[in-house]
Amino acid sequence: MSRGQGRVFRPTWTANGVKHTAKTWWLDYGVNGKQHREPANTKKRGEALELLRKRIGDRRAGKLTGSPDRVTLHELRGLSEKQYELDGRRSTRRLKECWGHLEGFFAAESRVGDVTTIRLDDYAASRLKAGRSRQTVNNELAALRRGFKLAIEKGLLATMPVFKLPKVRNARSGFFETGDLAALELELPEDVRPVVRFLVLTGWRVSEAMGLTWAAIDWDDQGENPGEPITGPNASIRLHGGQTKGGEARVFPFASAEPLKVLLEQQWAKRSGVLVFHRDGKPIRSFRRSWESAVRKAGLEGRLVHDLRRTFARDMRRAGVSEGEIMKLAGWRTRSMFDRYSIIAESDLSRAVALRFANRQVPAKTVPAATPSDSLTSSDLTTPL
Repeated sequence: MSRGQGRVFRPTWTANGVKHTAKTWWLDYGVNGKQHREPANTKKRGEALELLRKRIGDRRAGKLTGSPDRVTLHELRGLSEKQYELDGRRSTRRLKECWGHLEGFFAAESRVGDVTTIRLDDYAASRLKAGRSRQTVNNELAALRRGFKLAIEKGLLATMPVFKLPKVRNARSGFFETGDLAALELELPEDVRPVVRFLVLTGWRVSEAMGLTWAAIDWDDQGENPGEPITGPNASIRLHGGQTKGGEARVFPFASAEPLKVLLEQQWAKRSGVLVFHRDGKPIRSFRRSWESAVRKAGLEGRLVHDLRRTFARDMRRAGVSEGEIMKLAGWRTRSMFDRYSIIAESDLSRAVALRFANRQVPAKTVPAATPSDSLTSSDLTTPL
């Protein structure tokens, strides 16, 4: 392009006395007295020039704002954390962990223009080499991608690098049988057992159980003494949207769920404070170590707390409960998420086959003797037994 219309270039740097040249092109141009420099995210000079013309035209027309050579990675982090607070999200701890790893690799004060697709690949390779799972790396990159999108929404940036997050097929298939749960409970600390029982009976998430308060328990009736609850026919546990991960209110009737009713009554008898599950009146922040120790001693090593949620879905399906009702009770918002947990065990498949062929024996005289020349045809496959 002519002088004054900007340029495309490939950055160079020297490392250990060796000069290096980037493989992708960058744009450098000025509009209305402001200089802009940003990655073109292409290895082809022609594509970079075409993008340069478009950027200049869009900026002159007021379609684009912001400049990647002035925004830092730490500013993207600030946007993300602030938006989490505004949205009332409760997973800020995990978000901060993701950004901690990102800033550790890219440097907090680095310019976002330095975060190219090649550097994103370098980050993924580094984390995988450190032993992190593909899904963990995807979550971290997704946090960075969200930061870029927020910067564009706020007018701080005009573009962002391309994020490619490979789909991970890591749905687990672990279930707990009755004997497994009995063995596990024997190894759990006394204050953790009620929490695990509750998770088995409701399929709820750990965070929802740990934060459950007595205000969420609707006993439906009152006893003769003030404050003494009696479980009525409409007794239920009710959570408002701010108490669930999906942000949707939930109701779990328990009047006819005898084990759950007994569990809640037992917890009421030893209540201490507003929390249903507690440790000497104080919140149970985590029982990860207790869980890991218990599953190891019970011979169930490798089992996750989340497998209790999967077990709930399986048991409800066995009982003939519809998938829609299971999703409502346990808080699955989408069918795709439910499908990750609602995995049918092999024993269920065996029962399904047995049910299909039960009492449908074909009399021996109607089945001709097979010969070496006999072959199966499409009509054989469709003929009723």
